[in-house]
Amino acid sequence: MNLKQMTFWFSLFLLISAVTSAQQVTRSDLEVLATKVSSLETTVNKIDQRLTAVEKTVNEVDKRLILVETKVDEMDKRLTARIDILFWAIGVLIAIILAVIALPQLLGYFQEKKARVDFQKRIEKLEQLIEQQQREIEALKSRRVLTPS
Repeated sequence: MNLKQMTFWFSLFLLISAVTSAQQVTRSDLEVLATKVSSLETTVNKIDQRLTAVEKTVNEVDKRLILVETKVDEMDKRLTARIDILFWAIGVLIAIILAVIALPQLLGYFQEKKARVDFQKRIEKLEQLIEQQQREIEALKSRRVLTPS
């Protein structure tokens, strides 16, 4: 047997069993069904009312969450601005500390350089003076040699 035949025979079996077990509906059966349907309608209406109440509550909570989110965003902006200011202040303090440490060293370096230049000028003057005195000595020696005493 293939699948089509099996499906056909199974469907036929279900159809025949449903037809044989079917009975006519009586007035009492209809009344019972009507009461059950009305009971279901009230239950559905109650559930609908509860769902409406839950939906209102969810909407209120959603509005509150939106307000909280707005406040959090504002606070985040303020904190970001303050953190930026704090970073700038730390940078300025670091710059001041570096200036306090480096400034005396720079001043000392420039004073030392100026003293070195002044010292070099004095040495050059002294060297010129020594050379001049050596020439004078040589000149005096040569005069002495030329003029006997």
